Formats: sequence, C-alpha cells, structure tokens
Amino acid sequence: MQLAQKIHQGNPLDLTEVRSRIALFLGRSDCLACMRVSRDWFRDFVRPVWHTIDFSKDALAFSTLSSDTLNKYGGYISDALNITILQNVQALQHAKVDSLKVLQVHLGKNWLFRSMLSDLLRRSHGSTTSLSFRGDTPVPDTLDEQRNRAINYMSVNDMFAPFPSFTDRGSGANFGSRLTTLSLTHICFTREGFSSLLQYCPSLDKLALDRVIILYHKNTIPLYTGSKLRFLSSSFAQAWVLDTLDVTAPHLLNHFPLLEQWNITSLGRPSTWMTTDPIRVNFSLCCPLLKTITFGGTENTRMISDLLQTNFKDLESCRLSVHSLDMSTTLGLIGHLDTLTSITITDKLQVAEPMPWFYLIPKVCRRLQVLSLESFALDIECVEENRWGCQDLRELRVQFKDLDAPHDIDACLKKVCDRKRIGGAAPSRPMDKDITLTRVHQHLLQFKKLRIVWLGTKDYYLPPSTV
Repeated sequence: MQLAQKIHQGNPLDLTEVRSRIALFLGRSDCLACMRVSRDWFRDFVRPVWHTIDFSKDALAFSTLSSDTLNKYGGYISDALNITILQNVQALQHAKVDSLKVLQVHLGKNWLFRSMLSDLLRRSHGSTTSLSFRGDTPVPDTLDEQRNRAINYMSVNDMFAPFPSFTDRGSGANFGSRLTTLSLTHICFTREGFSSLLQYCPSLDKLALDRVIILYHKNTIPLYTGSKLRFLSSSFAQAWVLDTLDVTAPHLLNHFPLLEQWNITSLGRPSTWMTTDPIRVNFSLCCPLLKTITFGGTENTRMISDLLQTNFKDLESCRLSVHSLDMSTTLGLIGHLDTLTSITITDKLQVAEPMPWFYLIPKVCRRLQVLSLESFALDIECVEENRWGCQDLRELRVQFKDLDAPHDIDACLKKVCDRKRIGGAAPSRPMDKDITLTRVHQHLLQFKKLRIVWLGTKDYYLPPSTV
C-alpha cells in the first residue's frame, strides 16, 4: 500500500523509463532544452539529439563541431544519412564515431572520398546493421553505359575491409556479421564478388537491388547458396537477367534458398527475351519457403498472370495494384486457392467498382484470413449472390456502394458489435432488402473470427463472438 501511494504521489517525469520514452517523440530542440534540466535528464535526452545525422539537413551545423564535441557525443551517433561528398565523410572522421548502425551513401567520383569512406566503414564494422549504396546515374541511363563506367564498380573490400581499424576496441568480430539490411542502386559487381558479399554477411535478412549488374559468371566458380536472406526487393528483370551479355547465367534467386518474400518492384520484360512465351521455371524449387509476393509494377498484367500460374506454387500472400487486376490475374490468384490466406490491393487513393468475375476470389479462396481491398466499392447484391467461402476471415478492408457516410458506417459496425456480444447470428434472410446498411451488417456477421474491419473511415475492432 505504501509503495502504491509513493508511486501515485511521485512525478512520472522522475522515472528515467518515462523520460526515455518521451524523448523518442520530441524534436531535437526540445531534447536540447530537456538536457539542461539536470544530469539525470541529460542522460535520457542526449541520445535522440545525436542519434541521426542527415547531411541533407545537418551538413553545415555538423561540419562546425569541434573535436572535443565529437569526443563527448560522437558515440551517440547511430544513423548517418545522405553522405554524398568528401566533406560529409571528413566531418565523421573521429575515433569516437565508431558505433554507426545505419549508413546511407551516394558514391561519387572522388577517390579520396571512397578511401575515407572505407576508413569509416572499418571503424563501424562491429555495429553497422544497415548499408545503402547508390552509384552515380550514368548518362545516358542505360545498363551498357553503367557497365562501361569504372566509378560504378564495387568490390567486397569497399564495404568490408579485410582487417579491423586500429581504433577498434572490440574483439575483431567477422566483418559484416551484424549487417541485416543492404540496399544497392546503380552498382556493378562480379558474380564471384557478389557471392563473397553474401558469405561475409551471414545475418543479412533484407536485400534491395535496383539497376545492379552482376557480371562475369563462371561455371568453375560455384554460387554461394548459404545465404539466410528472407526478404528481397528487385525488379523481375533484375532477378532473372543479372548480366545482359550472358543470358545463360543462373538467376538471382539461386542464392537464396530461405527466401520468404519477394517485392517485385517492376514487371518489365528483360531486354534479352526474344519470345513472348512465359518462362518455364518453378521458383519454388530453389526457394521452397517463398510464399509472399508483392507485384509493384502495373505495366504488364500478362506477366503477373504468367508468374502466378507458372512460376510460383502454393502462395500464401499476394499484394498487387488495382490496375493489375484483370480476369487473367484473378484466375492466377484462384490457382492458389488451397493456400492463399492474404490478398491486398495496394492502391488507397481511388475507389473503383470491381468487375463481376472478381467476386469469385472470396467465394472460392476458402482459406483467406486477410482481404484488403481499400480501392474497391463492392456491390452488396453481388456479394450476396456470390456467397463468400472464407469463413476464417480475420481482417477485412473494403468499401460498399451506398454505404459511405461515416455515421452510417458507425451504425453498421455498432450493430455488428452488439450482435457479436450477445452471441446472435445473422438472420437467414436480409430484413430490410433495400437498406445497404442492414445487408452489410448481416454479411459481416457470417465471419465468427472477424476482428478488424475497415469500411472507408477507420479501423474498427470487433469483439469476439460469445458462442
């Protein structure tokens, strides 16, 4: 009782746990003011002030800092973003700036910049978990021009030096051992170098590639297939044709036997393809855990259809644009009806009425648990004619025609919540046939496991059924 009374009477800001949480939501100027309150407050608010240095915003102020200031606060710097010029790297040239976790670098033409960047990477090798490298965009912006520019080439040693920095106070952990996220844009690698990169990064979990050329594959050099990567983001052409001058080189997915999710950023056909026929490759053979696909491009619905019907097996989750959804892609989705548990339409700004054949998806895909169609306004009459078979539905995001007023949506979902609390089931027939609100309410009551509903305004969390 005395302890409870003491906690009740005390100021919450006296607790370091509370101050540390509050610091995460304050701007830099507010944190600076809080640091001046007391020594205890200083310790709780100093880290957010120095956590992120974005050179697109902080370059001038950061470059004027004294060596003594960095000696005192350099160890708090975690993220260094938009490193683009030599002066940015020079500003970070301090022995205490050795705990960087996130680096975002635009590789320029200055070789001194690259040499000093290598020093910075070596100094932070034991802490870095995320790297992003962007090479210069060639002019003209073609793969052939990129291939011919020496400045766009990288080696593994550019990222992971073969020996530790003399300032390293640690035990000399393996280089890259903590790296979990890597993003490469407009970069050229040799195939052997790329394999070495993956081998040097045993914890690599997420990889994003954009206009990356991986060239000079040799059958005498085995591919590294021990990567634990689970998330890949790349265009289809990037993954399928790594080197436009060697179309026989194995595709990218051969490196990633544990891949679970692939965000296909673009669906343009590789320039080396001389046929319009679909490729006859089952990606599930090299990536048996690949069950989640995002189709980011909208320029080739036939490609989506071919991939769904031919190249992916037993998908569980699929995300795509409303512009990509035609009859062929719908049939491709239905081809995974025995395993598909989640379908998401990614567009959120426009509302469209789906074609009649779309209503087949929730009707036949009986294992669906998440159906997110925020761009669609369904016709409740079509919904009733095509009774949904996905009785395990847990999350639904969709709009209904003639149910768009916020007060009507509130009233509809209030009726659903009230009925679920008392354990009532939906009537066998709609009571007010001409009232969309009532018909939608009765439709939602079919799904006993439904917990999250969005009908055009906000998320509603439904109570569990009492029976």
